[in-house]
Formats: sequence, structure tokens, C-alpha cells
Amino acid sequence: MTINKIVSIRNSDRKKLKSLTRIYSNSGISELGFSLLEFMISVFIIAILIAVLIPNINSMQDEGHQISVQLTTSSLQLAVNLTHSLWMTKGIKKPQSLLKIDGDQPLLMNQLGWPIDALDPEALEKDLPAKEINIAQLDLNSSSCKRLWIALLKDSAPTVGLEVEFDNKKTSHRDSNYLAQLENGICRYRYRLNQDGLRIHYDLATGQVITLF
Repeated sequence: MTINKIVSIRNSDRKKLKSLTRIYSNSGISELGFSLLEFMISVFIIAILIAVLIPNINSMQDEGHQISVQLTTSSLQLAVNLTHSLWMTKGIKKPQSLLKIDGDQPLLMNQLGWPIDALDPEALEKDLPAKEINIAQLDLNSSSCKRLWIALLKDSAPTVGLEVEFDNKKTSHRDSNYLAQLENGICRYRYRLNQDGLRIHYDLATGQVITLF
């Protein structure tokens, strides 16, 4: 009786072991690949993530462009104010005058002391050698806005071209970050790196610099 019990117990253990090995083998087979349903669920989840992330990425890029333009606006306003302060310390009270800064381009100032153009020192010496320069003969145009941009912002100036040159598809200005144009006494710098119509306006009469969205 004892031997028969032992044999029956062993046989029952073997059956349990066989059933366990079958379960493990079946689970291993199921892990070898995805079913069609699992694949479709994965694709659906990925599509949802893309739909959620892409607008966020675009909004982050737009915010980055706005911050960049605002920083440039602040830098330009700071440069204009510093130039105005320097003009005030020199006590210049002429309707239009040249402000000469060592190592920089001479700046043409209006009667209130705001910069309205930047002049080439070599051109001044070559074309206007007289001691008294008739500044009133110098016409302001969109190129004046471009020269001011470069002279005031110096090394930190983003690349700038002219609207007219861009319209004519000149390759030297097609990759500029900003396009400059003078309209009604305001230098308008249009930001080109996105489609939101960001602009920086510099009022030559008042020295005010603003950002338009």
C-alpha cells in the first residue's frame, strides 16, 4: 500500500510539472511577436502622442521667436538711449549734428538727440572734406535704417537686409533675419524667420523702439 501511494503521488507530481511546462511554453510563444490588434493599438497611441506633441513644439518655437525679437528690441532701445545720453553730455544743440564716437561710425542725430543715420567715416572724408558739413543734404532712406541697425547693435546685430533688395530677389539679402524699410519717419524691421508678422519699429523723431506682434 505504501509503495502504491508513493507511485501515485509521483505520477500526480509529474502531471503538475507537465501542465506547468505547457503554460510556460505557450507564454513564450506568445511573446515572440505582436498580434495585429496589439500593433494597431501601438500605432494609435503613437498617433495620439504625435498629435499632442507637434502643436506644443510649434508653440515653443513661436515663443522662442517672440523672445528673440523682444530681446533685440530691448538691445536696440538701450543702444538708442545710451547714444542719446552721450549726445546730451556733449551739449550739442544743432538742428542736425554728427555724433562721433571713438572706433564707431559717426551717427547723424536729429535736433532732439536721437540717431537717424550712421555714416561711413571714409565717405565723409572723401566726399565732404569741408569742416562744416551740410548734413541737410543727406537724404534718409531705408539704407539709413539698415546702417543704424548695424551701428547701434554692433556685433550683436542680427543680419538685416532691405525690403527692396528682397523684392528684387538679390541673393545677398534673402537669408537676412530682418528686412529694413523707412516709412513715414519710422524704421520698420520685419522679422523673417516665422510667419507671425513680428516687427520692430524705431521712431526716428522720438527715439522709441517697440515690438509689434
